[in-house]
Amino acid sequence: MEKKLFYDIEPDAYRAMTSAEYECEWSPEVWTYQTNLDEAKHAVTAEVDRVQKFCPDHKIFLALGDSSNFRYGVYSNYKSNRRKFRKPAGYSVLRQWLRDTFEVITLPLTEADDVVGILADQESGDVIYSRDKDLKTIPGLHLNAEGKIEKIHQFDADQFFYQTILTGDATDGFPGLKGYGPVTAKKLLAECTSELEMWEKVRAAYLKAAAKDPDVPDILSQARCARILRQNEYDFTAEKPVEWEPPTSIEGVFIPTLHD
Repeated sequence: MEKKLFYDIEPDAYRAMTSAEYECEWSPEVWTYQTNLDEAKHAVTAEVDRVQKFCPDHKIFLALGDSSNFRYGVYSNYKSNRRKFRKPAGYSVLRQWLRDTFEVITLPLTEADDVVGILADQESGDVIYSRDKDLKTIPGLHLNAEGKIEKIHQFDADQFFYQTILTGDATDGFPGLKGYGPVTAKKLLAECTSELEMWEKVRAAYLKAAAKDPDVPDILSQARCARILRQNEYDFTAEKPVEWEPPTSIEGVFIPTLHD
């Protein structure tokens, strides 16, 4: 079976376009931005080649996000903090060039990291590469920036996911639970030995906070924003994500969220 290297290209593509954008004075008092698209293309191509060399026996696929994604319907303020910032000039042209030049995969209503999480098969030896720390929530083989392959076990991936439910993500615009940074969140989950225990700890923290503050966000909305989709969490027939649900107890009794 062919082994694959799934590369979340968006952070590097965005960075290449930003670096290739320059201020230009056309005449006194008249300034615009212009982008050297060839410069951005060369930078992206060089990075793709660099990453491919670390896994020469893997076929490389670049992941790009769809124009919309399901999280906008999960939490209304998701990425709202980015709306005031414009994308680099010509970024959409670079994305189309990527599609025309490389093997690119996009899935409806998902982001690029979801595509990687859904398609990478750890049993087949597939490898994941991304500069985005969120991919640590995906179990499997990960290539780091130095070219070393590290295995993230499911327990560690789950732990990072539950930490993110607590901490939120300022870059993606969902707050998590006030008062929880990475250190505090990790400490809360330190003694957990199963995903169910992690869920119960995190849910208890949300319940405690909600008793004092009615504006605490719904835990399920924060979890679904934090969840990078994994294998079997996408309905290819309906072309939409399968939204994450909390784990159940041993008896199969569903554990409700704050507002159930």
